[in-house]
Amino acid sequence: MANENNAAESIARKLAQEEEWLLNFEKNITKSGQIRQGIEQVVEKFDQRLGLLEKNVLPMHISNGKLQKKQHNIQRLINTIDATLQFYGKTSTVETAINTGNPTAELDSYLENMESLQQAIIFFETHPNYRSQTENMRITLDTGYTVLEKAYKSFLLKHSLTLDPTPFIKSELSPRLNEIKILSDEEPVIKIGVWLLKQPRIPTHFLSYYSEIRGAQILKNIKNIAEAQKTMQLATRSKLSTVRKPTQRPEKLDGLADVDSCHVMCSALLSLLELEEKLMVRAIPDTSKRAQVFRELVSRPLAYVVLQTQKVVNEKDIGIIPLLPLLHLLSQNLARFHNLAANSIGDVQFDSLMQHLNEDTTKFVPPDGNVHPTTASTLNFLSSLTAHRVTVTQHILALTAPQGTNTNLLLPKLFARILSALGSMLKKKANLYDDPTLATIFLLNNYNYIAKTLADEKDGLLPAITEMNSNILSFYHEEISTCTNEYLKSWNGIASVLKSTDRIGEDKQMAKQIMSTFIRDFDQILAQQMDYCISDPKICAHVQSEVRARIWKNYSQLLDACQRLHLFPQGIKYTENTFEMAIKNLFSSARIN
Repeated sequence: MANENNAAESIARKLAQEEEWLLNFEKNITKSGQIRQGIEQVVEKFDQRLGLLEKNVLPMHISNGKLQKKQHNIQRLINTIDATLQFYGKTSTVETAINTGNPTAELDSYLENMESLQQAIIFFETHPNYRSQTENMRITLDTGYTVLEKAYKSFLLKHSLTLDPTPFIKSELSPRLNEIKILSDEEPVIKIGVWLLKQPRIPTHFLSYYSEIRGAQILKNIKNIAEAQKTMQLATRSKLSTVRKPTQRPEKLDGLADVDSCHVMCSALLSLLELEEKLMVRAIPDTSKRAQVFRELVSRPLAYVVLQTQKVVNEKDIGIIPLLPLLHLLSQNLARFHNLAANSIGDVQFDSLMQHLNEDTTKFVPPDGNVHPTTASTLNFLSSLTAHRVTVTQHILALTAPQGTNTNLLLPKLFARILSALGSMLKKKANLYDDPTLATIFLLNNYNYIAKTLADEKDGLLPAITEMNSNILSFYHEEISTCTNEYLKSWNGIASVLKSTDRIGEDKQMAKQIMSTFIRDFDQILAQQMDYCISDPKICAHVQSEVRARIWKNYSQLLDACQRLHLFPQGIKYTENTFEMAIKNLFSSARIN
């Protein structure tokens, strides 16, 4: 009974809670309805105000946009009018300054006026209505170009210096060559030249002025130096004649003086051209135009020096000894003089060398398989080019290289071509040998000579060539290894004869037969290879060691067996000592008989 009462009370409490929750829910629904009604009223008022605002503001916005566009157009027109007025006013002043100005007195101002006129022409040409105005401006601009070229010529004539001959005569030039000035004032020449080269239409007369004036000045300096040399020698001869009686004929002394004069002229020409090149790098930055100007500039002084030297050598009977200093100078600078005279790569011996390597049909090959003379001469030639890399690149290879070519790779590419042609030539030469083993020795010697020359730091060949092919040295080392292995095959026959040595046991007949066959074949190979030569002692010792390694182990067993079986009482031809001697005498003139 008690449990039923508790259950009824619990149900009653839950019903009371549910009723209370329903009452609250109804209140919330009523309140939510009131809030929604209020929001709808606010939104309705906002829509009304938004429509009113759109009705009032949109026409004003459209009107303002039109006003802003008109303002922008007006401002642009004002700017155009202002710029036009400025250019009109300034152009008149600039044209007057260009037509009446003197760049030799006020160079910077004149160049500024030229640039201002160029800007005015560009401005008026962008406006179709004013293009007719540019015709007179262009005429003035061309006048300015002409005036600047004349000023360039005037500066060159005014500032080109006649040099003191003394340092050239007394051989005091080398340490202070860079201190010598060939123009008293370089700045205006450099400034005008650089400015003219940057123009869309480059005037070219000023470049011919440079080559003509500077070439004539170099020739004048060379003549003055030669004359000062003769004057000094005459003074020295006169002083000596007052002390003792001359021991040589006057004409002989004149010839000696002429030879010394040629020596001084040749040396001075190289020094003066070196100074000129340094100036031209700054005065004519364009590489191709600088090269053309240099070719024209050098022609007269070079022709004069060569003609005078030829005349002295051909006409003066003075013997060979006095000519040796001149010969030494010319030999040291042979490539430089040749390049100057050739003026183009077509006349240089590079192509003839390539042709010689590719088309060499002579049958000569070293009878002992030694280094071919063409290999040595070619490597010497490459070494001489490396010593003059900058000159060869800038004044020979760069002249005919396509525009935009990386000049740093011109010499490495040339070396690669020459080495490739040399390799082809060597393989053709190897085919001329009747003895294929000797042909292998020939290739081994030549590849080794090339590799050693490339690796020689004194020649400086390897750094230049590896710019094009970093694996060049390893390539030749691989070729040397291949040739060595190919040569060792010539000993395979003897090695196979000795393979059955371990089966001799007590068989005297077998031991005797193997020894006889070995001696016969060994003598035959020694006779065949008695004139072979491996010129490198290190390579020679390595190959000898490889030959010994292939034979000695089995031959020593054969030698022990023959001694144990008491064969060959008269003695065995190749004992341990004589065998070693025979191996050591491979590739030399000494032989075992």
